[in-house]
Amino acid sequence: MIAQLRGKLVLKEPGEIIIDVGGVGYRVFIPLSTFEKLPGLDEVVQLLIFTNVREDAFHLYGFFTPAEKNIFLLLNNVNGIGTKLALAALSTLPPDELNAAIARQDFARLATVPGVGKKTAQRIIIELRDKLPAVAILPTDKGTSLPNKVSPPAPASLREEIVSALVNLGYRRSEAERGVRASLTDDIDNVGLGIRGALKVLAK
Repeated sequence: MIAQLRGKLVLKEPGEIIIDVGGVGYRVFIPLSTFEKLPGLDEVVQLLIFTNVREDAFHLYGFFTPAEKNIFLLLNNVNGIGTKLALAALSTLPPDELNAAIARQDFARLATVPGVGKKTAQRIIIELRDKLPAVAILPTDKGTSLPNKVSPPAPASLREEIVSALVNLGYRRSEAERGVRASLTDDIDNVGLGIRGALKVLAK
C-alpha cells in the first residue's frame, strides 16, 4: 500500500499529476486544494497518498496536508459519495470550510459541490458531524459577490484549462463556460484562482 510519494513533478494539471520516483511515473489524482500548493514542473514534490484498489483499477490520490487527506477519506466512506465526489468537494471548498459547513449543518454550502444535492448533503452531515475535529465556525460569504461586469479577455489557453477542470468536477461545459466568462479577469493568470472564481459564480 502506497502511503506517500516523493519525486519530480513531470505533469501538472488541475485534476491529476505525474510524479517521477526513481524513473517510474506515478499518476496521482488530486483536488484543487492540493493543485494550488504544487511547485513548478521538474521540482521535487511530496504528497500523502491514498491507494484505492479495485478489481478493475489501481488509483492513487494525493494530498498536500493531513487535513485534506482526512476529510477526503471521511467523505469517501459516506454512503453514495466515492472518490470522484470526494475530490469534487475538496476542489470546491477547502478542508476548513468543508468541516465548518458540516459542523453548522449548512446544507446550502455543501450543495455548491457539483453532484451534491440536498439529500446527499444531509447524509454527509448525519454521518460526519460527530467524526470531524472541532473547528471554528467560519462565516459564510453570502454577503460578498463578484462585480456584475463583462470580464476583460484572458488567454484562450488559460480559459480552456479552467473550463476543462470544471467539466472534470462535474459541471456541464455550458455551465463551466458561463462561470469563466463571469469571473475571469485579465489580472488572473493562475488556474487555481480562475477555478475558484468560477466556482463562486456557479454556486449562486
